[in-house]
Amino acid sequence: MAGRRGPGKYEMQALRPRLLHKGLILLFVPLVFEIVVAAFLIYLQHYYGEAVKAEITRKQIVYHINEFWYYNDDITTTSLGTAMFGHREVNWASGGNASLQYKILAGLLADDPEQLKQLNDLMTSHLNIGKLCGGLRPFMPGSGGMLGQMLAMKSNLLTCKKLMAAELEIEGQIAKFREHQLRESERAAERVRSIALLIQVVLALAIAGSIAIAYLLFRYFMRGIHKGVQALIGNIKLFKSGEPLAQPLEGTDEIALLDSRFHEMADEVAAAQRLKQAFISTVTRELRVPIGATRDYVVELASGSDSLLSDVARTRAEKVEKSLDRLIGLMNDLLVLERPGAGRMEIAPRQCSLTEVVQSSIDAVQAFAEKNNVRLEGLNEQVSAYADPDRIVQVLVNLLSNAIKFSPAGSAVTISAQSVEDQVEIRVTDRGRGIPAHLRNAVFEKFQQVSTTDATEKGGTGLGLPICKEIIELHGGKIGVESEESKGSTFWFRVPAKGHDEA
Repeated sequence: MAGRRGPGKYEMQALRPRLLHKGLILLFVPLVFEIVVAAFLIYLQHYYGEAVKAEITRKQIVYHINEFWYYNDDITTTSLGTAMFGHREVNWASGGNASLQYKILAGLLADDPEQLKQLNDLMTSHLNIGKLCGGLRPFMPGSGGMLGQMLAMKSNLLTCKKLMAAELEIEGQIAKFREHQLRESERAAERVRSIALLIQVVLALAIAGSIAIAYLLFRYFMRGIHKGVQALIGNIKLFKSGEPLAQPLEGTDEIALLDSRFHEMADEVAAAQRLKQAFISTVTRELRVPIGATRDYVVELASGSDSLLSDVARTRAEKVEKSLDRLIGLMNDLLVLERPGAGRMEIAPRQCSLTEVVQSSIDAVQAFAEKNNVRLEGLNEQVSAYADPDRIVQVLVNLLSNAIKFSPAGSAVTISAQSVEDQVEIRVTDRGRGIPAHLRNAVFEKFQQVSTTDATEKGGTGLGLPICKEIIELHGGKIGVESEESKGSTFWFRVPAKGHDEA
Protein backbone atom coordinates (compact mmCIF):
# COMPACT_ATOMS: atom_id res chain seq x y z
CA MET A 1 0.00 0.00 0.00
CA ALA A 2 1.10 3.55 -0.60
CA GLY A 3 2.46 5.52 2.34
CA ARG A 4 0.06 7.55 4.42
CA ARG A 5 -0.04 11.29 4.20
CA GLY A 6 -0.36 13.71 7.04
CA PRO A 7 -3.97 14.04 8.21
CA GLY A 8 -3.90 17.81 7.93
CA LYS A 9 -3.93 17.59 4.17
CA TYR A 10 -7.38 16.01 4.20
CA GLU A 11 -9.14 18.61 6.30
CA MET A 12 -12.14 20.15 4.54
CA GLN A 13 -11.02 23.70 5.24
CA ALA A 14 -7.92 23.07 3.13
CA LEU A 15 -10.07 21.95 0.20
CA ARG A 16 -10.06 24.05 -2.90
CA PRO A 17 -13.29 22.97 -4.62
CA ARG A 18 -11.96 23.00 -8.17
CA LEU A 19 -14.77 20.76 -9.35
CA LEU A 20 -17.23 23.38 -8.13
CA HIS A 21 -15.26 26.06 -9.95
CA LYS A 22 -15.32 24.00 -13.12
CA GLY A 23 -19.03 23.43 -12.66
CA LEU A 24 -19.60 27.19 -12.35
CA ILE A 25 -17.54 27.76 -15.48
CA LEU A 26 -19.59 25.09 -17.24
CA LEU A 27 -22.73 26.96 -16.19
CA PHE A 28 -21.74 30.60 -16.66
CA VAL A 29 -19.65 30.57 -19.85
CA PRO A 30 -22.52 29.32 -22.06
CA LEU A 31 -24.90 31.61 -20.15
CA VAL A 32 -22.72 34.69 -20.78
CA PHE A 33 -22.27 33.68 -24.42
CA GLU A 34 -26.01 33.29 -24.86
CA ILE A 35 -26.69 36.64 -23.15
CA VAL A 36 -24.20 38.39 -25.46
CA VAL A 37 -25.71 36.72 -28.53
CA ALA A 38 -29.23 37.56 -27.37
CA ALA A 39 -28.32 41.19 -26.73
CA PHE A 40 -26.69 41.48 -30.16
CA LEU A 41 -29.71 39.87 -31.82
CA ILE A 42 -32.03 42.28 -29.97
CA TYR A 43 -29.92 45.17 -31.23
CA LEU A 44 -29.98 43.80 -34.78
CA GLN A 45 -33.72 43.23 -34.52
CA HIS A 46 -34.19 46.84 -33.46
CA TYR A 47 -31.86 48.02 -36.22
CA TYR A 48 -33.74 45.82 -38.70
CA GLY A 49 -37.05 47.33 -37.58
CA GLU A 50 -35.67 50.84 -38.03
CA ALA A 51 -34.37 49.93 -41.48
CA VAL A 52 -37.76 48.54 -42.48
CA LYS A 53 -39.42 51.72 -41.25
CA ALA A 54 -36.92 53.79 -43.23
CA GLU A 55 -37.61 51.70 -46.36
CA ILE A 56 -41.36 52.11 -45.94
CA THR A 57 -40.94 55.88 -45.40
CA ARG A 58 -38.85 56.20 -48.59
CA LYS A 59 -41.45 54.29 -50.57
CA GLN A 60 -44.16 56.52 -49.17
CA ILE A 61 -42.13 59.60 -50.13
CA VAL A 62 -41.72 58.32 -53.69
CA TYR A 63 -45.43 57.55 -53.84
CA HIS A 64 -46.46 61.05 -52.65
CA ILE A 65 -43.94 62.72 -54.99
CA ASN A 66 -45.59 60.89 -57.87
CA GLU A 67 -48.97 62.05 -56.63
CA PHE A 68 -47.73 65.63 -56.31
CA TRP A 69 -46.30 65.42 -59.84
CA TYR A 70 -49.58 64.10 -61.17
CA TYR A 71 -51.73 66.83 -59.59
CA ASN A 72 -49.28 69.53 -60.73
CA ASP A 73 -49.43 68.25 -64.34
CA ASP A 74 -53.20 67.88 -64.13
CA ILE A 75 -53.82 71.51 -63.22
CA THR A 76 -51.38 72.66 -65.94
CA THR A 77 -52.89 70.52 -68.73
CA THR A 78 -56.49 71.35 -67.85
CA SER A 79 -55.67 75.05 -67.65
CA LEU A 80 -53.95 74.97 -71.06
CA GLY A 81 -56.80 73.00 -72.60
CA THR A 82 -59.41 75.43 -71.32
CA ALA A 83 -57.38 78.44 -72.45
CA MET A 84 -56.66 77.11 -75.93
CA PHE A 85 -59.71 75.10 -76.84
CA GLY A 86 -62.33 75.71 -74.18
CA HIS A 87 -63.50 72.08 -74.38
CA ARG A 88 -62.90 71.34 -70.66
CA GLU A 89 -62.86 73.10 -67.30
CA VAL A 90 -59.80 73.75 -65.18
CA ASN A 91 -59.43 71.10 -62.43
CA TRP A 92 -58.69 73.46 -59.55
CA ALA A 93 -59.11 70.55 -57.09
CA SER A 94 -55.74 69.25 -58.25
CA GLY A 95 -54.16 72.27 -56.69
CA GLY A 96 -55.65 71.36 -53.32
CA ASN A 97 -54.57 67.75 -53.73
CA ALA A 98 -51.06 68.87 -54.58
CA SER A 99 -51.01 70.99 -51.42
CA LEU A 100 -52.16 67.95 -49.43
CA GLN A 101 -49.34 65.87 -50.89
CA TYR A 102 -46.93 68.64 -49.95
CA LYS A 103 -48.07 68.55 -46.33
CA ILE A 104 -47.67 64.79 -46.19
CA LEU A 105 -44.21 65.01 -47.72
CA ALA A 106 -43.24 67.79 -45.35
CA GLY A 107 -44.18 65.54 -42.43
CA LEU A 108 -42.19 62.61 -43.84
CA LEU A 109 -39.13 64.79 -44.47
CA ALA A 110 -39.27 66.74 -41.21
CA ASP A 111 -35.94 65.20 -40.05
CA ASP A 112 -34.16 65.94 -43.35
CA PRO A 113 -33.69 69.72 -43.68
CA GLU A 114 -31.95 69.53 -47.06
CA GLN A 115 -34.74 67.51 -48.64
CA LEU A 116 -37.33 69.65 -46.92
CA LYS A 117 -35.77 72.76 -48.55
CA GLN A 118 -36.00 71.10 -51.98
CA LEU A 119 -39.64 70.22 -51.24
CA ASN A 120 -40.33 73.87 -50.36
CA ASP A 121 -38.73 74.93 -53.65
CA LEU A 122 -41.02 72.48 -55.44
CA MET A 123 -44.03 73.92 -53.68
CA THR A 124 -42.97 77.47 -54.59
CA SER A 125 -42.69 76.46 -58.22
CA HIS A 126 -46.08 74.75 -58.00
CA LEU A 127 -47.69 77.89 -56.56
CA ASN A 128 -46.08 79.92 -59.35
CA ILE A 129 -47.59 77.53 -61.90
CA GLY A 130 -50.95 77.91 -60.17
CA LYS A 131 -50.73 81.69 -60.53
CA LEU A 132 -49.82 81.38 -64.21
CA CYS A 133 -52.71 78.99 -64.77
CA GLY A 134 -55.02 81.46 -63.04
CA GLY A 135 -53.83 84.16 -65.48
CA LEU A 136 -54.95 82.25 -68.58
CA ARG A 137 -58.09 83.59 -70.20
CA PRO A 138 -60.56 80.90 -71.26
CA PHE A 139 -61.15 80.50 -74.98
CA MET A 140 -64.79 81.51 -75.73
CA PRO A 141 -65.71 81.50 -79.47
CA GLY A 142 -67.92 84.44 -80.57
CA SER A 143 -67.35 86.56 -77.48
CA GLY A 144 -65.57 89.96 -77.63
CA GLY A 145 -65.29 89.98 -81.36
CA MET A 146 -62.27 89.22 -83.44
CA LEU A 147 -60.10 91.86 -81.75
CA GLY A 148 -61.00 90.60 -78.28
CA GLN A 149 -60.21 87.06 -79.22
CA MET A 150 -56.87 88.10 -80.73
CA LEU A 151 -55.92 90.03 -77.62
CA ALA A 152 -56.95 87.10 -75.38
CA MET A 153 -54.95 84.67 -77.51
CA LYS A 154 -51.90 86.93 -77.39
CA SER A 155 -52.15 87.17 -73.62
CA ASN A 156 -52.57 83.39 -73.31
CA LEU A 157 -49.60 82.76 -75.58
CA LEU A 158 -47.35 84.92 -73.42
CA THR A 159 -48.67 83.19 -70.27
CA CYS A 160 -48.29 79.77 -71.86
CA LYS A 161 -44.70 80.54 -72.66
CA LYS A 162 -44.04 81.38 -69.01
CA LEU A 163 -46.13 78.40 -67.92
CA MET A 164 -44.18 75.97 -70.09
CA ALA A 165 -40.89 77.36 -68.80
CA ALA A 166 -42.13 76.99 -65.21
CA GLU A 167 -43.42 73.52 -65.99
CA LEU A 168 -40.09 72.44 -67.42
CA GLU A 169 -38.34 73.82 -64.36
CA ILE A 170 -40.61 72.02 -61.90
CA GLU A 171 -40.42 68.83 -63.93
CA GLY A 172 -36.66 68.90 -63.56
CA GLN A 173 -36.93 69.62 -59.86
CA ILE A 174 -39.45 66.82 -59.29
CA ALA A 175 -37.40 64.37 -61.38
CA LYS A 176 -34.25 65.18 -59.43
CA PHE A 177 -36.07 65.05 -56.11
CA ARG A 178 -37.76 61.76 -57.04
CA GLU A 179 -34.51 60.22 -58.27
CA HIS A 180 -32.84 61.02 -54.97
CA GLN A 181 -35.68 59.43 -53.04
CA LEU A 182 -35.58 56.33 -55.26
CA ARG A 183 -31.88 55.93 -54.52
CA GLU A 184 -32.52 56.35 -50.82
CA SER A 185 -35.33 53.82 -51.06
CA GLU A 186 -33.01 51.33 -52.76
CA ARG A 187 -30.36 51.94 -50.09
CA ALA A 188 -32.96 51.37 -47.38
CA ALA A 189 -34.05 48.11 -49.03
CA GLU A 190 -30.43 47.00 -49.35
CA ARG A 191 -29.89 47.84 -45.68
CA VAL A 192 -32.89 45.70 -44.75
CA ARG A 193 -31.53 42.77 -46.77
CA SER A 194 -28.05 43.19 -45.26
CA ILE A 195 -29.37 43.24 -41.70
CA ALA A 196 -31.56 40.19 -42.37
CA LEU A 197 -28.52 38.35 -43.75
CA LEU A 198 -26.45 39.48 -40.77
CA ILE A 199 -29.10 38.12 -38.38
CA GLN A 200 -28.98 34.76 -40.17
CA VAL A 201 -25.17 34.74 -39.98
CA VAL A 202 -25.24 35.63 -36.28
CA LEU A 203 -27.72 32.82 -35.61
CA ALA A 204 -25.53 30.34 -37.51
CA LEU A 205 -22.41 31.54 -35.68
CA ALA A 206 -24.29 31.37 -32.37
CA ILE A 207 -25.18 27.73 -33.01
CA ALA A 208 -21.64 26.89 -34.11
CA GLY A 209 -20.24 28.84 -31.16
CA SER A 210 -22.51 27.05 -28.71
CA ILE A 211 -21.35 23.69 -30.06
CA ALA A 212 -17.70 24.74 -29.92
CA ILE A 213 -18.06 26.13 -26.37
CA ALA A 214 -19.88 23.00 -25.22
CA TYR A 215 -17.14 20.79 -26.70
CA LEU A 216 -14.29 22.86 -25.26
CA LEU A 217 -15.93 23.07 -21.85
CA PHE A 218 -16.56 19.32 -21.93
CA ARG A 219 -12.89 18.72 -22.72
CA TYR A 220 -11.83 21.16 -20.02
CA PHE A 221 -14.21 19.72 -17.46
CA MET A 222 -13.61 16.04 -18.23
CA ARG A 223 -9.86 16.14 -18.89
CA GLY A 224 -8.83 16.03 -15.25
CA ILE A 225 -11.94 14.24 -14.01
CA HIS A 226 -11.59 11.31 -16.42
CA LYS A 227 -7.95 10.82 -15.51
CA GLY A 228 -8.70 11.07 -11.81
CA VAL A 229 -11.71 8.74 -11.94
CA GLN A 230 -9.77 6.15 -13.95
CA ALA A 231 -6.93 6.29 -11.44
CA LEU A 232 -9.41 5.93 -8.58
CA ILE A 233 -11.11 2.96 -10.27
CA GLY A 234 -7.70 1.38 -10.85
CA ASN A 235 -6.83 1.79 -7.18
CA ILE A 236 -10.15 0.23 -6.18
CA LYS A 237 -9.39 -2.80 -8.38
CA LEU A 238 -5.90 -3.06 -6.93
CA PHE A 239 -7.35 -2.81 -3.43
CA LYS A 240 -9.87 -5.58 -4.11
CA SER A 241 -7.11 -7.86 -5.43
CA GLY A 242 -4.87 -7.02 -2.46
CA GLU A 243 -2.12 -5.50 -4.58
CA PRO A 244 -0.24 -2.25 -3.75
CA LEU A 245 -2.05 0.91 -4.80
CA ALA A 246 -0.71 3.37 -7.35
CA GLN A 247 0.74 6.65 -6.16
CA PRO A 248 -1.82 9.19 -4.87
CA LEU A 249 -3.15 11.69 -7.38
CA GLU A 250 -1.56 15.12 -7.49
CA GLY A 251 -3.76 18.14 -7.00
CA THR A 252 -6.19 19.62 -4.52
CA ASP A 253 -9.55 18.96 -6.12
CA GLU A 254 -12.24 16.68 -4.75
CA ILE A 255 -11.11 13.60 -6.70
CA ALA A 256 -7.53 13.98 -5.50
CA LEU A 257 -8.86 14.38 -1.96
CA LEU A 258 -11.01 11.26 -2.36
CA ASP A 259 -8.07 9.30 -3.73
CA SER A 260 -5.87 10.44 -0.84
CA ARG A 261 -8.60 9.46 1.63
CA PHE A 262 -8.89 6.11 -0.15
CA HIS A 263 -5.15 5.58 0.33
CA GLU A 264 -5.60 6.35 4.02
CA MET A 265 -8.44 3.84 4.26
CA ALA A 266 -6.40 1.24 2.36
CA ASP A 267 -3.51 1.72 4.78
CA GLU A 268 -5.87 1.31 7.72
CA VAL A 269 -7.40 -1.84 6.19
CA ALA A 270 -3.92 -3.20 5.47
CA ALA A 271 -2.92 -2.59 9.08
CA ALA A 272 -6.09 -4.33 10.30
CA GLN A 273 -5.44 -7.18 7.84
CA ARG A 274 -1.93 -7.61 9.18
CA LEU A 275 -3.25 -7.72 12.73
CA LYS A 276 -5.89 -10.27 11.74
CA GLN A 277 -3.34 -12.34 9.85
CA ALA A 278 -1.03 -12.27 12.84
CA PHE A 279 -3.89 -13.31 15.12
CA ILE A 280 -4.98 -16.15 12.82
CA SER A 281 -1.39 -17.32 12.42
CA THR A 282 -0.90 -17.32 16.18
CA VAL A 283 -4.14 -19.16 16.88
CA THR A 284 -3.46 -21.66 14.11
CA ARG A 285 0.03 -22.39 15.41
CA GLU A 286 -1.35 -22.80 18.89
CA LEU A 287 -4.01 -25.22 17.61
CA ARG A 288 -1.70 -27.12 15.29
CA VAL A 289 0.48 -28.33 18.17
CA PRO A 290 -2.25 -30.08 20.24
CA ILE A 291 -4.02 -31.31 17.11
CA GLY A 292 -0.76 -32.72 15.77
CA ALA A 293 -0.03 -34.37 19.11
CA THR A 294 -3.52 -35.85 19.18
CA ARG A 295 -3.04 -37.16 15.64
CA ASP A 296 0.28 -38.75 16.54
CA TYR A 297 -1.31 -40.38 19.59
CA VAL A 298 -4.19 -41.76 17.49
CA VAL A 299 -1.74 -43.08 14.87
CA GLU A 300 0.36 -44.73 17.55
CA LEU A 301 -2.74 -46.16 19.19
CA ALA A 302 -4.10 -47.62 15.96
CA SER A 303 -0.82 -48.89 14.54
CA GLY A 304 1.14 -52.00 15.39
CA SER A 305 0.17 -55.61 15.70
CA ASP A 306 0.08 -55.42 19.46
CA SER A 307 -2.57 -52.74 19.51
CA LEU A 308 -5.15 -53.18 22.24
CA LEU A 309 -7.88 -51.76 20.00
CA SER A 310 -10.44 -53.90 18.30
CA ASP A 311 -10.79 -53.88 14.54
CA VAL A 312 -13.81 -51.57 14.73
CA ALA A 313 -11.99 -49.18 17.05
CA ARG A 314 -8.90 -49.29 14.87
CA THR A 315 -11.03 -48.42 11.84
CA ARG A 316 -12.55 -45.54 13.74
CA ALA A 317 -9.11 -44.39 14.86
CA GLU A 318 -7.98 -44.34 11.23
CA LYS A 319 -10.98 -42.19 10.36
CA VAL A 320 -10.12 -39.88 13.25
CA GLU A 321 -6.60 -39.65 11.87
CA LYS A 322 -7.93 -38.63 8.45
CA SER A 323 -10.26 -36.08 10.04
CA LEU A 324 -7.37 -34.59 12.00
CA ASP A 325 -5.31 -34.43 8.82
CA ARG A 326 -8.15 -32.55 7.14
CA LEU A 327 -8.43 -30.23 10.15
CA ILE A 328 -4.74 -29.42 9.86
CA GLY A 329 -5.25 -28.86 6.15
CA LEU A 330 -8.21 -26.62 6.92
CA MET A 331 -6.07 -24.46 9.18
CA ASN A 332 -3.43 -24.23 6.47
CA ASP A 333 -6.12 -23.25 3.93
CA LEU A 334 -7.44 -20.65 6.35
CA LEU A 335 -4.00 -19.07 6.45
CA VAL A 336 -3.87 -19.06 2.65
CA LEU A 337 -7.42 -17.70 2.39
CA GLU A 338 -6.64 -14.82 4.71
CA ARG A 339 -3.26 -14.05 3.15
CA PRO A 340 -3.22 -10.64 1.39
CA GLY A 341 -2.15 -10.46 -2.23
CA ALA A 342 -2.23 -13.12 -4.89
CA GLY A 343 -1.41 -16.14 -2.70
CA ARG A 344 -3.93 -18.96 -3.14
CA MET A 345 -4.21 -22.58 -2.02
CA GLU A 346 -2.86 -25.18 -4.40
CA ILE A 347 -4.66 -28.06 -6.13
CA ALA A 348 -3.40 -31.12 -7.99
CA PRO A 349 -6.22 -32.21 -10.31
CA ARG A 350 -6.27 -35.61 -12.01
CA GLN A 351 -8.83 -37.95 -13.45
CA CYS A 352 -10.43 -39.58 -10.42
CA SER A 353 -13.53 -41.47 -9.33
CA LEU A 354 -16.09 -39.14 -7.74
CA THR A 355 -17.90 -42.21 -6.46
CA GLU A 356 -14.89 -43.06 -4.27
CA VAL A 357 -14.48 -39.40 -3.29
CA VAL A 358 -18.10 -39.24 -2.17
CA GLN A 359 -17.72 -42.47 -0.18
CA SER A 360 -14.60 -41.13 1.55
CA SER A 361 -16.50 -38.00 2.46
CA ILE A 362 -19.39 -40.04 3.85
CA ASP A 363 -16.98 -42.15 5.92
CA ALA A 364 -15.47 -38.95 7.35
CA VAL A 365 -18.83 -37.64 8.66
CA GLN A 366 -20.61 -40.97 9.31
CA ALA A 367 -20.12 -40.80 13.07
CA PHE A 368 -21.43 -37.21 13.14
CA ALA A 369 -24.48 -38.28 11.08
CA GLU A 370 -25.23 -41.19 13.40
CA LYS A 371 -24.98 -38.89 16.40
CA ASN A 372 -27.60 -36.56 14.82
CA ASN A 373 -29.76 -39.49 13.61
CA VAL A 374 -29.35 -38.44 9.96
CA ARG A 375 -29.10 -40.95 7.14
CA LEU A 376 -26.54 -40.40 4.34
CA GLU A 377 -27.30 -41.59 0.81
CA GLY A 378 -24.33 -41.68 -1.59
CA LEU A 379 -23.89 -42.29 -5.30
CA ASN A 380 -25.08 -45.57 -6.80
CA GLU A 381 -23.44 -45.07 -10.21
CA GLN A 382 -19.80 -44.68 -11.18
CA VAL A 383 -18.88 -41.03 -11.90
CA SER A 384 -15.45 -39.63 -12.71
CA ALA A 385 -14.09 -36.08 -12.98
CA TYR A 386 -10.87 -34.16 -13.49
CA ALA A 387 -10.26 -32.83 -9.98
CA ASP A 388 -8.11 -32.96 -6.88
CA PRO A 389 -9.77 -35.76 -4.87
CA ASP A 390 -8.47 -34.55 -1.50
CA ARG A 391 -9.80 -31.05 -2.13
CA ILE A 392 -13.18 -32.36 -3.33
CA VAL A 393 -13.38 -34.48 -0.17
CA GLN A 394 -12.70 -31.28 1.77
CA VAL A 395 -15.59 -29.58 -0.04
CA LEU A 396 -17.98 -32.50 0.42
CA VAL A 397 -17.13 -32.96 4.08
CA ASN A 398 -17.95 -29.32 4.67
CA LEU A 399 -21.23 -29.48 2.72
CA LEU A 400 -22.25 -32.78 4.38
CA SER A 401 -21.38 -31.47 7.85
CA ASN A 402 -23.56 -28.40 7.28
CA ALA A 403 -26.40 -30.52 5.88
CA ILE A 404 -26.26 -32.88 8.89
CA LYS A 405 -26.17 -29.99 11.39
CA PHE A 406 -29.32 -28.39 9.99
CA SER A 407 -31.30 -31.58 9.16
CA PRO A 408 -34.09 -32.79 11.43
CA ALA A 409 -33.59 -36.15 13.16
CA GLY A 410 -34.73 -39.11 11.09
CA SER A 411 -34.26 -37.32 7.75
CA ALA A 412 -31.79 -38.11 4.98
CA VAL A 413 -29.02 -36.17 3.25
CA THR A 414 -28.71 -37.21 -0.38
CA ILE A 415 -25.71 -36.90 -2.69
CA SER A 416 -26.42 -37.08 -6.42
CA ALA A 417 -24.51 -36.40 -9.63
CA GLN A 418 -25.40 -35.37 -13.16
CA SER A 419 -23.63 -34.20 -16.31
CA VAL A 420 -23.90 -30.52 -17.31
CA GLU A 421 -22.27 -29.94 -20.70
CA ASP A 422 -18.56 -30.80 -20.18
CA GLN A 423 -18.77 -30.73 -16.37
CA VAL A 424 -20.02 -32.97 -13.59
CA GLU A 425 -22.43 -31.50 -11.06
CA ILE A 426 -22.51 -32.89 -7.52
CA ARG A 427 -25.61 -32.02 -5.44
CA VAL A 428 -25.97 -32.34 -1.65
CA THR A 429 -29.65 -32.13 -0.62
CA ASP A 430 -31.05 -31.88 2.90
CA ARG A 431 -34.49 -31.40 4.45
CA GLY A 432 -33.47 -28.67 6.86
CA ARG A 433 -34.70 -25.13 7.51
CA GLY A 434 -33.57 -23.69 4.18
CA ILE A 435 -31.84 -20.38 3.43
CA PRO A 436 -33.61 -17.04 2.89
CA ALA A 437 -33.31 -15.68 -0.64
CA HIS A 438 -31.34 -12.59 0.40
CA LEU A 439 -28.64 -14.74 2.05
CA ARG A 440 -28.05 -17.32 -0.70
CA ASN A 441 -25.09 -15.44 -2.11
CA ALA A 442 -23.86 -14.08 1.23
CA VAL A 443 -23.28 -17.55 2.73
CA PHE A 444 -20.26 -17.96 0.42
CA GLU A 445 -18.60 -14.89 1.92
CA LYS A 446 -16.21 -15.11 4.83
CA PHE A 447 -17.67 -15.14 8.35
CA GLN A 448 -21.26 -15.11 7.04
CA GLN A 449 -23.90 -17.40 8.53
CA VAL A 450 -27.65 -17.70 8.08
CA SER A 451 -28.40 -16.96 11.74
CA THR A 452 -26.38 -15.07 14.31
CA THR A 453 -26.87 -17.94 16.77
CA ASP A 454 -25.45 -20.61 14.45
CA ALA A 455 -21.89 -20.15 15.70
CA THR A 456 -22.88 -20.91 19.30
CA GLU A 457 -25.73 -23.37 18.80
CA LYS A 458 -24.53 -25.29 15.74
CA GLY A 459 -20.82 -24.60 15.75
CA GLY A 460 -18.82 -23.21 12.86
CA THR A 461 -16.80 -20.16 11.92
CA GLY A 462 -18.39 -19.02 8.67
CA LEU A 463 -15.24 -20.00 6.72
CA GLY A 464 -16.22 -23.41 5.39
CA LEU A 465 -18.28 -22.30 2.41
CA PRO A 466 -15.81 -19.54 1.35
CA ILE A 467 -13.05 -22.19 1.32
CA CYS A 468 -15.31 -24.50 -0.71
CA LYS A 469 -15.92 -21.66 -3.15
CA GLU A 470 -12.18 -21.00 -3.45
CA ILE A 471 -11.45 -24.71 -4.12
CA ILE A 472 -14.17 -25.09 -6.76
CA GLU A 473 -13.18 -21.89 -8.56
CA LEU A 474 -9.56 -23.09 -8.64
CA HIS A 475 -10.90 -26.13 -10.51
CA GLY A 476 -12.56 -23.77 -13.01
CA GLY A 477 -16.02 -24.69 -11.74
CA LYS A 478 -18.94 -23.03 -10.01
CA ILE A 479 -20.72 -23.48 -6.69
CA GLY A 480 -24.19 -22.39 -5.64
CA VAL A 481 -27.28 -23.17 -3.59
CA GLU A 482 -30.96 -23.77 -4.28
CA SER A 483 -33.22 -23.46 -1.29
CA GLU A 484 -36.76 -23.00 -0.08
CA GLU A 485 -37.34 -21.94 3.50
CA SER A 486 -38.62 -24.71 5.80
CA LYS A 487 -38.20 -27.29 2.99
CA GLY A 488 -34.46 -27.78 2.76
CA SER A 489 -31.49 -26.78 0.63
CA THR A 490 -29.41 -28.21 -2.19
CA PHE A 491 -25.79 -27.13 -2.40
CA TRP A 492 -24.21 -27.93 -5.75
CA PHE A 493 -20.85 -27.55 -7.41
CA ARG A 494 -19.44 -28.32 -10.84
CA VAL A 495 -15.97 -29.54 -11.82
CA PRO A 496 -14.60 -30.52 -15.25
CA ALA A 497 -15.50 -34.00 -16.41
CA LYS A 498 -12.16 -34.38 -18.23
CA GLY A 499 -8.83 -32.62 -18.39
CA HIS A 500 -7.73 -30.57 -21.36
CA ASP A 501 -5.56 -33.37 -22.69
CA GLU A 502 -8.42 -35.87 -22.53
CA ALA A 503 -11.26 -33.62 -23.74
